[in-house]
Amino acid sequence: MKSHYVIFFLLFFCFTGISEAQDVELYQQFNGQYDYLAFGNTLNTGENTGATPPTPCVILTSSSAQFELQPGQELIAAYLYWAGSGTGDLQVNFNGTQVTSERTFSDNLGPDLVYFAAFADVTSIIAASGNGTYTLSELDLTDVIADYCGNTTNFAGWAVTVIYEDATLPLNQVSIFDGLESVSSANNSLSIELNNLNVLDNVGARIGFTAWEGDQSLAVMEQLFINGNLISNPPLNPSDNAFNGTNSFTNQNNIYNMDIDTYSIENNINPGDTSALISLTSGQDFVMINNVITVLNSELPDATITIDNTVGGTLCGNRNITVEYTVYNINSTDELPANTPIAFYVNNTIIGQTQTTAIIPIGGQETGSINLTVPENLGPDFALRTAVDDNGNGTSTINEINEDNNEFSLDFHLLEFPNLNALEDLERCDAVGIELFNLNDALDQVDPSLIITFHLTQDDAINNINPILDPINFENTENPQTIYVRADNTECNITDSFTVEVIVCPIPDATIELADNLTACRGREFNFDYTVFNTLGTATLPPETPIAFYTEGMLIGQTITQNPIAIGGSEIGNITIEFNETTPDNFFIIAIVDDLGTGIGVVEELDETNNEFMSSVSFASIPAITNLPNLMECNIGYGSAIFDLTVQDNLISNNNEDIINYFTSPENAIANQFQIEIPAAYQSSGGIQTIYVRLDTEICFTLAQFMVITENCPPNIPQGISPNNDNLNDKFEITGLLNIFENFELKIYSREGNIIYEGKHEDGLWDAIPNTGIFYEENLVPVGTYFYVLFLNDEQYPDALTGWVYINY
Repeated sequence: MKSHYVIFFLLFFCFTGISEAQDVELYQQFNGQYDYLAFGNTLNTGENTGATPPTPCVILTSSSAQFELQPGQELIAAYLYWAGSGTGDLQVNFNGTQVTSERTFSDNLGPDLVYFAAFADVTSIIAASGNGTYTLSELDLTDVIADYCGNTTNFAGWAVTVIYEDATLPLNQVSIFDGLESVSSANNSLSIELNNLNVLDNVGARIGFTAWEGDQSLAVMEQLFINGNLISNPPLNPSDNAFNGTNSFTNQNNIYNMDIDTYSIENNINPGDTSALISLTSGQDFVMINNVITVLNSELPDATITIDNTVGGTLCGNRNITVEYTVYNINSTDELPANTPIAFYVNNTIIGQTQTTAIIPIGGQETGSINLTVPENLGPDFALRTAVDDNGNGTSTINEINEDNNEFSLDFHLLEFPNLNALEDLERCDAVGIELFNLNDALDQVDPSLIITFHLTQDDAINNINPILDPINFENTENPQTIYVRADNTECNITDSFTVEVIVCPIPDATIELADNLTACRGREFNFDYTVFNTLGTATLPPETPIAFYTEGMLIGQTITQNPIAIGGSEIGNITIEFNETTPDNFFIIAIVDDLGTGIGVVEELDETNNEFMSSVSFASIPAITNLPNLMECNIGYGSAIFDLTVQDNLISNNNEDIINYFTSPENAIANQFQIEIPAAYQSSGGIQTIYVRLDTEICFTLAQFMVITENCPPNIPQGISPNNDNLNDKFEITGLLNIFENFELKIYSREGNIIYEGKHEDGLWDAIPNTGIFYEENLVPVGTYFYVLFLNDEQYPDALTGWVYINY
């Protein structure tokens, strides 16, 4: 009978938290007449949950298990996994041999509850010892185990997965996946998709797993699904208690906190499948999946290829290569057919194709060679790639065990001549002084890694002797003169040439002037005129010729000419510059025409030495404004008053050309922004407020300040009202009272001396209706004379105001 298995190594912990883990991924794959078995043991002395009496909080440091291969079975590989509570004991003793972990995995339920798993290849140990009892020792967690007993996650154990070959088996594919993924009550489902499978049939297909921390007393949704189907193996493994301390290989039910079980999945996987979906649920246990194995019937080739040698590409400019290669069918379960296509690429560009010539048996190989030419546009440095079972566009033509191992690549370097592009002949106009050439200007986008030298003869360039020592400032000795260039990339070199020539040509000559003894005003933008000339030029000075202005070596302004300036012509311009507070009272401005602000020009001129002009500048000042009187007005409510600030104008300046503005802050006055828009009717913000004045003259500006003061003036009390609803004098309207004297008290008396009204600020104006007294009625009082007493309750007016008011309708 064909046997097919899927084996899982899982770590389960009774806890409800969520942890971090590593994805379970393909680790190793075997193809042939292979199968597996697993053995191991726990280090727990009893179940850590549900035992009566409770299991003591102790952990063993060693345990043993039997291993046996049957006659005809040959060991191929053996992998040891061990795990436990804590950060890990990563060095153990396996059957008398010290073993150190080669790979580790970790998980946690929080900073104080961490767990580990470790891996080591123990093939050589088992091969040397053979069948018998195997003991894992020196796995010592005794110092940390007490911290885990409280939540019953105290555990330790080990398991070995053995891959073996048996000539009586069918051709199988054994794939080992490992990592560390988890499931818990807080995250009670986990799905893992296993890829790179090749299922030819499902007869006898099975699944198995090893799990830590399985307890018979905990059966809360402990279920295992394959491709959505719930699986079980009663009586050892019921469908609702998959992790219950059993070993279905030995029919044991007392391997505490450890399960080694197998299940039939013939009805859960189908021929042609290339993947399987494993789902786990646990309503209480914390589960860590550490190792997964699939064993499925598979009869497929597995083509791989290597480049063994390359010949060629060692002469400058030679792009022809002979590639010697070998095609293998090593890790396979079937022959690789003849005429399997092979493609050769430079990076991702195909440059050649061939095919195998004969059938390659299982474990066989075939060598070959091909001549290739690398196109010029692909450069000298590239990845030379070859792919077997590739029809030239990345498409496979043969179904293989592993479709991801068909390529081989190596970095390749060709010796290539440098690229100089086309050289440009250089010309300089015959101007004032000596004409110098920058020979680098003849080069167009040259690779900066090239070694470039210039020579006066072709022989010197070829032999790399007598280079021109200063190619940036070259003065020709012949006119025209040929210059030879040598470009060297340290592997190959080429030579080329260009000419330099001084020619007679029309050239402008820019100069600039500005007035001397300029005057500036500190705190105000400095605006001045300048003139650009083309007096001595023999050609028009182009527009947008740059102009830069400096003081003490610092760039302070830039502008450009606006129009072409004809021969002998000029252009007047204007610029505004702001100076900082550190600028001295007396300084110089230097104006330079044909200057980008870096000392570099853009216009070729007859004379490059006459572009500069210097002028002196002094900061000026004007007399200070005389002390201005404070202004006082009556409170119109809420401490505010209306002021006519312009009454100060004649005290500030009598010059109609001067500009006077008023501000509410010194910052705005200095910046000359946010001035008071209507100074003739300025409403203050209350109390005492400072107003700032700025006087601007033609020369400069100055600042001053004064106060605007709001005072409470006596209220104006009328002597009569007519409350007849004609909207005229309907109320006892005391102007200058409301919103000014906010603590006032008003009392109204009849002619007989009886009080009929008491009011405060919140009551507003009296409307001739009583609100108190022995004759109180909510009706208008009769026509007649009434007397008032008004307490302002203001320290400025301590005495009550009294008088009479006549009411008539």
